[in-house]
Amino acid sequence: MMRRWIPIAATAALMTVVVTAAGRTHAAGFQLREQSSEGLGNAHAGSAAKAYNLSTIWYNPAGMTRLSGNQTGTSITGVLPKVKFSGQNTGAGYSGTVSGGDGGNVAEPAALGAAYALWDYDRDLKFGVAVTVPFGLRTNYDDNWIGRYHALETGVTNISVTPSFGYRVTDALSVGGGVEISYFKAKLSNAINFGGMGIPGATDGHFKGTADNIGFGGDIGLLYEFSPTTRIGLNYRSKIKHKLNGDATFENVPSFLAANPMFANDSLSAKLVTPDYATFGVYHELTPQWAVMGDIQWTNWSTFRQLRLSYGNGRPDSVVDENWKDSWYFALGATYKLDERNRFQGGIAYDMSTTDNAHRNARLPDQARVWLTGGYSYDMGEGNQLNIGYAHLFASGGSSIREVGSVESASGTLTGSYKSHVDILSASFVLHF
Repeated sequence: MMRRWIPIAATAALMTVVVTAAGRTHAAGFQLREQSSEGLGNAHAGSAAKAYNLSTIWYNPAGMTRLSGNQTGTSITGVLPKVKFSGQNTGAGYSGTVSGGDGGNVAEPAALGAAYALWDYDRDLKFGVAVTVPFGLRTNYDDNWIGRYHALETGVTNISVTPSFGYRVTDALSVGGGVEISYFKAKLSNAINFGGMGIPGATDGHFKGTADNIGFGGDIGLLYEFSPTTRIGLNYRSKIKHKLNGDATFENVPSFLAANPMFANDSLSAKLVTPDYATFGVYHELTPQWAVMGDIQWTNWSTFRQLRLSYGNGRPDSVVDENWKDSWYFALGATYKLDERNRFQGGIAYDMSTTDNAHRNARLPDQARVWLTGGYSYDMGEGNQLNIGYAHLFASGGSSIREVGSVESASGTLTGSYKSHVDILSASFVLHF
């Protein structure tokens, strides 16, 4: 009995890895896919259908029925993004352009983790828990950049704990599901243009808002095996509603405005919904050495219509229209089995943007992406495994921005474009008990 609970205890310890790594994540569109190092090598193709490693607890819990033995695993992923802006900001309360730089590298290097544990109850019933970072974002511009009145720092941290089950209904059909406990934290900051508001000689002020919440959701999945070498999977994960509560602080406010409630530190709240999404995957072994796989994922990003901040003292809400649209992710991958210990992965994917040139803004400058990936897996014996995955992401499609600030904020009209690419390196280890 003690051996059955060892994986759960191990995952509780591994949660520390995930929590400490999640604070500086960066991901365009702020949905993160890096929950599996082995899956990264295939561009996450077949994630809902492969069902041969622990990440199926997250991607499709029905796939747990194909796993045997108590086991636990963890992954660490490094994200190395490069995002540069070029353009200008005009009309910020005076004629001409706002002085300043281009913001530097908007996205900083980040690390994130995932942890899994599986309890093999019997042949037909499995229990698992996944600790993941499904959403995350951090853009951080230099303090003196020309768009500082629109955005300085934008941060999103999301940590999810999902206990799940998988049950074999027939030899061909398995079903599964889980309950997701989701911690969400947001941080926003920008400069305040007191000079542009008609205050001679005034320097920039500074606004920062932080808020967090715990929400609940879930997922359901099914896996159908046509044969030992061919299967399909379908997974649906629900949206999660967050009522964020926190604080708004103002700094460097001119002395004669210090008593103005518009610039007084205050409580802050916001409503945010992380989108629901559905994934269909297919996996097929062409030969004992070669396997091919694919994924199609729909994400309901059209739920993100605006970002609205409400304050406790009755001041007007701060509203940014986002008008995001649903996105699709298409992935193809292949795995070559050299021998019983060594496997190599490759993949390509296209990730649609959630926005367009008319709605892109400095806080969330999302772009479409093309993924090129590769990976390697080594079986260390007794079911223990080491996985390494790498991906290079190219920005594709529109990158222009025309963000018009309000007259009251004197933030100006920010125009320009973004250039970006991302390198991702991930490693994981799986241990059987």
